[in-house]
Amino acid sequence: MMAPCASVVVMTFNRPDSLRRCLASLAAQTFDPLAFEVVVIDVSSPPVDEVVAHFQELLCLVHHPAANLGVAANRNLGARVAHGDLLVFLDDDCVASPTWLAGLVEAVRGDLSTMAGARTVHPQPATGPAAAGQVINDVVDGFFNPPGSTPRFLPGLNFAVDRSRYLALGGCDPSFGFLAAEDRDFVDRWRRTGGNLTLIQGAQVRHEHRNTWGGFARQYFNYGRGAWHFHRLRRQRKHGRMWQDARMHVALPARLVEPISQVPPQLRLQTILLIVVWQLANLTGYAWQGVLDAFTIRRNHVLPTPPLS
Repeated sequence: MMAPCASVVVMTFNRPDSLRRCLASLAAQTFDPLAFEVVVIDVSSPPVDEVVAHFQELLCLVHHPAANLGVAANRNLGARVAHGDLLVFLDDDCVASPTWLAGLVEAVRGDLSTMAGARTVHPQPATGPAAAGQVINDVVDGFFNPPGSTPRFLPGLNFAVDRSRYLALGGCDPSFGFLAAEDRDFVDRWRRTGGNLTLIQGAQVRHEHRNTWGGFARQYFNYGRGAWHFHRLRRQRKHGRMWQDARMHVALPARLVEPISQVPPQLRLQTILLIVVWQLANLTGYAWQGVLDAFTIRRNHVLPTPPLS
């Protein structure tokens, strides 16, 4: 069989049910099943052999158990294992609509400097954390990618790029470790080196948001920590300023009106409280990582790992 033109890289960590739904959505793609492979970077304990075995006859599937080194390093491992000319990343807690892969591949094939992604949705959230997660997603997307404008950010949970350009850029920065915001950093470097972003139309991914208050708070605390690391690296690259992104938080009350109005009435109070949790957790994580970095510099008399170009 000829080498696939696209490799869909799915990283999974102890979420067999989510992975099963994700792989089922890939098996239902309209894209030629012989033209793409699925690379499962499996950092679960134990590995999800049973789930993968179920899809071996439905997909051209590469199962690669590995140590968990964080999203950035695991994503880079998937890029190295992949055989396709195009890399397509999809988180294991996402379900892709049938035309998702065809849309992303067409966009990147048309211009190899393009990073393509699809809209993320969470229809009919059943819990407060899920509803708040979708509101936050809508606010962030509305700020970075307003209608009629060129997108400025695509989340790491679903995107496609030319493999050679991804590797030439150094992939995602493994210095993020287990911190979030590695996708913000990659997008910043992609755009800085002449790459462009596009949101494809007519396809989407459904994302399973956190469903507990504790998981929600931990997630956004980690996002805050990652944001500190991202802005420190960006300052060193002299590319952009933090205040440019901070405008989203300044105008937050106005930006929340429309998405909160779409939340089911019985979940609105929880959602509003969780928006407050989001802001506090994010700010606390940001400050916490700043203190840790300052301590590291003072103790070792050196800056943390220098940024990729």
